[in-house]
Amino acid sequence: MQFNENKIRKYCKNKSGMMLTLAMHEKGTDTIKSFGNNGIPVAPEYRAYEIGSVSKVVLSTLLAKCVEENMLSLSDTIDQYIDLPPGIVYPSLLQLATHTSGYSDPALFDSFFEAVSWSLSSSKRQFNPFDDFKSDWIVSAIIDASRKPKKGKGRFRYSNFGYSVLGHTLGKALGGSYRDCITSFIENDLGLSVTSCNSGKMDMVHGFKKGNDYGNWEWSEDSAYAPAGCICSNAADMIAFAKMNLYDERSYLTFSHRKQHSDRLLDIGLGWVIEKDDDIVWHNGRTGLFHTFLAFSKSKKRAIALLSNCVNGLSMPEDKLALSILKSD
Repeated sequence: MQFNENKIRKYCKNKSGMMLTLAMHEKGTDTIKSFGNNGIPVAPEYRAYEIGSVSKVVLSTLLAKCVEENMLSLSDTIDQYIDLPPGIVYPSLLQLATHTSGYSDPALFDSFFEAVSWSLSSSKRQFNPFDDFKSDWIVSAIIDASRKPKKGKGRFRYSNFGYSVLGHTLGKALGGSYRDCITSFIENDLGLSVTSCNSGKMDMVHGFKKGNDYGNWEWSEDSAYAPAGCICSNAADMIAFAKMNLYDERSYLTFSHRKQHSDRLLDIGLGWVIEKDDDIVWHNGRTGLFHTFLAFSKSKKRAIALLSNCVNGLSMPEDKLALSILKSD
């Protein structure tokens, strides 16, 4: 794999506090490289980043393991595990895992102006708007969402709320909470030592904008939205997780990136996105000033993890940067 130094410099240009880390694997060899302001190479970064929605594929991998071990079925509906009123049609675990439940995300802000203001402000973006929603809210939100007409049901419609419901449901099915179940899975099954929901106890890379340190998002213990993006990890753990999937180290990993739904532009596994014109399997994630991209290609025997702490704007150049490296000659 090769990366274009000009693209790295362009991405990192005039970003004081920048810590871009690329973890790459090709045919048995791992490489971790980090870059600072203006793309200057620095020592490889082993502190943890916020990985945002890459948390979803960790959750969907746990779901795959539970299905393989006959603990539950993808066709199970959430009311089989959560005490919900009868007479309402609830989504299945498969619909939640493939973003085809029709669930939309409840408004995080009181007005459109407030939402735009938050998205454009560095300081506000380091305030976690998802953490306002606690565990005592999610059941009533499920009932309200299930009663509403779902024009997009059966079609791919990305939903943070849907994955929050999936995490809550899986916790109930396993007799605990999302945090307890995902923590046990990360530590005991995946064996990832620098991956956790508890960022407050981790050595973290901070988010930066215009040279200002904005720290990290905080997630309360009872945050309802935690399953959608609360996990933090480092480059070494992320490339290790990608390699587990690349080499099908466990059968439930293979199951997790098997195609479950086909949309016009992409195919969907359990959480994973599958390129239609290639065998690349990927997911990205964003929180505040952080962006993560994780992908692998079995035909190329390659995997990549990109972690950045200086997101600038609403576009996602990080995905294109990582894919250009993965696809390079």
